[in-house]
Amino acid sequence: MLKLISLLEELNYNPQIISISSMPVDQILDTIDNTEIISDTVILQNGDLWRYFDEEQDIFNHPTLSNKTVFLQTLGYTNKKYNNFHYRISFPIFYFDRVIVPDKLPLANNLEYGFSWLAGRFGIDRAILGHSLYTENLLDKIIFSQASPSDSPCTIQRIEEDLADEYGGLSLPNWNAYKNLLPVIHNDDKTPWNSEINFFTTGIYKQTSHPAFKDAYCNIAVESACEEYPYERNINLPVITEKSYKPFSSRQIPLLVGARGHYAYLKDLGFEMMEDLLPSGYDDMHFLQKVDAVVSTVAKGLEFAKDFYFSHLPEIQHNYELVNSDKVDNLILRRIKDII
Repeated sequence: MLKLISLLEELNYNPQIISISSMPVDQILDTIDNTEIISDTVILQNGDLWRYFDEEQDIFNHPTLSNKTVFLQTLGYTNKKYNNFHYRISFPIFYFDRVIVPDKLPLANNLEYGFSWLAGRFGIDRAILGHSLYTENLLDKIIFSQASPSDSPCTIQRIEEDLADEYGGLSLPNWNAYKNLLPVIHNDDKTPWNSEINFFTTGIYKQTSHPAFKDAYCNIAVESACEEYPYERNINLPVITEKSYKPFSSRQIPLLVGARGHYAYLKDLGFEMMEDLLPSGYDDMHFLQKVDAVVSTVAKGLEFAKDFYFSHLPEIQHNYELVNSDKVDNLILRRIKDII
């Protein structure tokens, strides 16, 4: 947040930070109500998915914030100026905290795996993709880890209520067999899954030598959210976290599963997304369509991934250099400055 605060100070704002991460709207309003605000400028700091777009005005219009300039910070894709006092800004906190990854050669030409995916927590989106890879007998052909369903009882409940409903939206053959397979830790590595995925710094970005980032040509990343579940609601959930930047830093092919417009956002920041890896129109597909596209791509196997990798070395090198420069940092800050 220091760079955002510095930018606002440069523009003659003296911001006070109120953390609202992971709070529902009622709790956000209570937090504001019970906070002594001593500045004319407030940053509502959010380090999590932001899903309350329809209720933003309730937050901005809270009596405690009357006559204050308020910046609602999100991990979304866009900046929005409502008026001269109220702004929603896209500021990926984790990106500014990353460390520079030391220079290394491109990946070797004799790797054992084409694809890797550290699924981590047992979220609904990740459970569905993991199950789809399992039903196509692909899990043993990739570097894969996923936590136990018992770590996420609410997720299990929602999925199995849907499966039990005759008119439910999900069809997951052999669901119990997949569920009972978990947790999966790659190569019998006893490292807890939440340590396995800790790829970059102090807290978020500490680089490790995990095989997922050095022994596979393509790294799959499923964002913290893609669409609101159940998917029939057709609610897009734009969010970008450190997960989407890992393939750039590790010099791998990115295969990202996020909200609609996820690839467009990263391309707009200057990254090469190598969209010829996936079916045309992938970025605008709904989540379940993306699952099918990812499974079909993984099914093409090691030699496909290897050939694709070595035919896209300039793009991979570009992404590596860009993520380790300050160009994206400056672009994000300039866009915020431009709307104020």
